[in-house]
Amino acid sequence: MNKNKKQLKKNKKRHLSVFLAVIGIIFIIAYPCYYFLNVQGFINKSYFSTGLTSEKNANKIIENKKPISILILGTDIGTGEGFGANRNRVGLTDSLMLAIINPKKKTTTLISVPRDIMTSIVGFENSFPQKLNAAYAFKEASDNKTSLGEGVGTTMQTIEKMFNIPIDYFAMVNMSGLGDVVNQIGGVSVKSPLTFLFSQDTAHDYGKNLYRFNQGSTTFQYAADGINFKTYQKMNGVAALAFSRMRYQDPKGDYGRTERQRLLLEQIVKKVKQKPSLVFNLKFINSSTKNVATDLKTDNLISLANNYISATKNIKSYTVQGEPEIYNGVSYQRVTTAQRQAVTNEVRKDLNLKKEKTGSEFGSGISQTELYQVGTADFLYPDDDTENNSKLN
Repeated sequence: MNKNKKQLKKNKKRHLSVFLAVIGIIFIIAYPCYYFLNVQGFINKSYFSTGLTSEKNANKIIENKKPISILILGTDIGTGEGFGANRNRVGLTDSLMLAIINPKKKTTTLISVPRDIMTSIVGFENSFPQKLNAAYAFKEASDNKTSLGEGVGTTMQTIEKMFNIPIDYFAMVNMSGLGDVVNQIGGVSVKSPLTFLFSQDTAHDYGKNLYRFNQGSTTFQYAADGINFKTYQKMNGVAALAFSRMRYQDPKGDYGRTERQRLLLEQIVKKVKQKPSLVFNLKFINSSTKNVATDLKTDNLISLANNYISATKNIKSYTVQGEPEIYNGVSYQRVTTAQRQAVTNEVRKDLNLKKEKTGSEFGSGISQTELYQVGTADFLYPDDDTENNSKLN
């Protein structure tokens, strides 16, 4: 009897061990599936196709681990339940940046494109002249059935024609959501290229919620009442937005603002690279995907994470150079052939493509009468259309 009891206990223990082992195996298999399905669900909410042929071809580029180009657009358009969840998204894309990622050379090139470039928007040539940042809004406002991706596709096509370069994908970021990203990764330290004050309340150098950033330093001050400052070493999300949004006090104008946005983005990438676990979790992915729209699918993003992360080892930053002009009371940027060629050369080199002549100044066709009225940037700014301007700075 005792022997039978002992055997029964052994069998129970064995069964319990087997049971726990089975549960463990199920968990090992099920959790990644659960994780992947949740991640896929979050990312799918952010997916919007441009409908462009180039988008289909780009999938093969990632599969073959070749260099890719991504247009990054920043906007303050309300997201509601996420980009594209409602029609409250017709607005301007106030930040435009090209990212060229080359895994073989282990380089990432960021090129800021001024939002005020005078252009002729693809499909809306009769509205000429327009600013480049209006391309998305024109397409979005033209038809209430237009998808967010199709709106961005119009911007992509206009830039492609202007510089004679291919753009494979896009990522549209809600700038307010960028602050959430900074908070999720525990803040960032960014060295300011100039000293300035900026109030979140007034968008000027006075008012409550006032920040003071200092040239050549990551240290900054903040005063909730606009008077009594406290010193900080690391930016949270709100501070990062203040740093990247200021425009009016910068002697470089919009060029200065895009420079600060690039500096912020570089530090975000650097921190994520040092500790990937900051972003590879459901909380972060759920939070960030509400503020991002892209035509990159889940498998594309996984491939990028696995095969392109080494490209963040060396980050280069440039800005498309141009000249300010007031035309009919509106402020524009004009870009000469040499200045556009500098962009074309850099992008095509980083994409391992052969050299080509740059595109047309206005991106899309305009009439001779319109050309006569606005003139060409080459004619208006001959000093900028020289060999000295054929390289990016």
